[in-house]
Amino acid sequence: MRLITRGVRGRGRTSAGVAVAALVLGGVALPAGSAAAAEPHHVLTPSFLAYTDSATPDTAVFYPSGGDIPVGSWRDDAPAAHTSRVYVTFDIGGIYVGRVSRAALVARESRANDCARPRTTIAQPTADFTGENSWASPPRMIGKSVTATAEGSDCTSWRTTWDLSTALRDALNRGDHKLTTELRIPKRHEGDVSYGRWLESNEFRFEVELTNTAPLKPTKLYNGNTDTPCGADYFARSTFPAYADMTDRDRDPSDSLTPEFEFWPLADPSAVTPMETGISSGADGLSGVGTVPVTSLPDGEYAWHARTYDERARSPWSDPCRFIVDRTAPGIAPTVASPEYPENPANPTGGVSVTGTFLFTAHGVGDVVRFQYGDSQWSLYNQVPADQLGGAATIQWQPRSAGEQTLYVASVDRAGNTSPVRAYTFNVRDLTVTAWSTKQEADPSGAGVAVTMRFGTQPGNGITTVTYRVDGGPEQSVAVDAQGVAQPVIGPLKGGQHTLAYAGRSASGEVLYQQETNFYVDDAPTVTSDGVYPIGGSGGGVGVPGVFTVTPTVSQGATSVSWFTNADSNPTVVPLDADGKARITWTPKASGWTYFWFSVKYADGTSSGSRSFSTTVR
Repeated sequence: MRLITRGVRGRGRTSAGVAVAALVLGGVALPAGSAAAAEPHHVLTPSFLAYTDSATPDTAVFYPSGGDIPVGSWRDDAPAAHTSRVYVTFDIGGIYVGRVSRAALVARESRANDCARPRTTIAQPTADFTGENSWASPPRMIGKSVTATAEGSDCTSWRTTWDLSTALRDALNRGDHKLTTELRIPKRHEGDVSYGRWLESNEFRFEVELTNTAPLKPTKLYNGNTDTPCGADYFARSTFPAYADMTDRDRDPSDSLTPEFEFWPLADPSAVTPMETGISSGADGLSGVGTVPVTSLPDGEYAWHARTYDERARSPWSDPCRFIVDRTAPGIAPTVASPEYPENPANPTGGVSVTGTFLFTAHGVGDVVRFQYGDSQWSLYNQVPADQLGGAATIQWQPRSAGEQTLYVASVDRAGNTSPVRAYTFNVRDLTVTAWSTKQEADPSGAGVAVTMRFGTQPGNGITTVTYRVDGGPEQSVAVDAQGVAQPVIGPLKGGQHTLAYAGRSASGEVLYQQETNFYVDDAPTVTSDGVYPIGGSGGGVGVPGVFTVTPTVSQGATSVSWFTNADSNPTVVPLDADGKARITWTPKASGWTYFWFSVKYADGTSSGSRSFSTTVR
């Protein structure tokens, strides 16, 4: 089949543009304008548009879009005679046959060859128009012909329609995805030029109306989330979503469901306010979602309802769903009391292992439903319900540690508003007694080291006295002061490790705490430098002598001092001078860093602990 492009003229006038003989288009559904917001459901444009010409019976002629197309007989400028038939195809896939109500081919007439002649154009379904078809070989007819219906009484009509409802149903029942229709003048008038008409090539449409059932009345109503069914006692303090199901019995999935929500105060049902809406899908189907703008509403009782719109009909309004706006927080913090842990006690009570009972009350706030509490005012992670509206609650709480503790508590009303936080401070009893050496110095007798031992316990915990034994010796006793501290001086003690057993006792002598530990007594000598080689510093030089003076911490029985360095690990023994000190002259043979160790030797063959330090030779 040859493709021919040529100009087309009708009798007495020239077409407004180049006529379309064959136009391959996409099957696009046009957006519904404001005048056709509800019907039809589908508006399709041609996927194929062509006409044949008796003057070239074996050729189908194709033209670009624009202008008008002849149907029936017409004459060109020659003037030669022509007779034409128009073929138009629409893609109908996706249309549900069970809902087809009416289908119409729509065209716009641009002119008629003779307005005195009646409109006789008929439409008849055919098989697909293919490359084998032409005027001489038209596609096979597969349906009955229908006559045109025009709007208005003018010679030409801006809207001429052909009812193809039966043709569409038949095509869909056959499983066809396309519908092709032939437009022609009946045979008795087809050769008569006066009956010929012209159709605008860009104005062909296929309009399909479907039967429609209004959506069902929404019944699944929820406040806040889909786990909270509608009820009269839903309290809100901030904006929340309202949910309603959207159910449509129509099977055509192309129906787009839109939710409509509105709310009103119960005191004035006429003050209806629309809500912003959205759509949510889940396991239970499609839900409309309305936003209730609580943050802009005064406290009070309200209700909302919803309905569903399927672009053609609206469902009935749902039953009303009530809610209460309460944005006023409790103005008073709750009260807190505990028999085991009174607030700010004179002396600590209880203990880390002692669970206390704490009573919370709403402090006169009538709509409190629960209490939140925790050991930080920023993390009230525990909650307990009130025994009644505006009532009280009891909890069991075990302190996390001893000493001063604070329990933070807030009350919460039905809408979730939180009261000011109550800080309840109590003091947890701790019977622990600590012991450590705070000072060690030579005993005046020279027989050993005097050790100052610090015993400490929590003030007011009931411990008044600490008893202790050193290395299993006789028991000693010392009273603690108001701060829970006692600092006896123990000694004289030899250097090395010693055992300390001690107990904290009440005024009646009851042992409340006892412990055994070890402590170390340092009897290493003190060492001073004459300044040539500062301890921990640098000075002197190779061959330059310097003097270190060693003084025993325990002088009784001391005879000499033993010392060595990292450069020479063989100890050198230096006797004590008459003043009980040893003076050691050291002359370095090399520059750099040197480490020293000094200890005292005693007549009984024992030695003191060692004192070490470093110095650097310049």
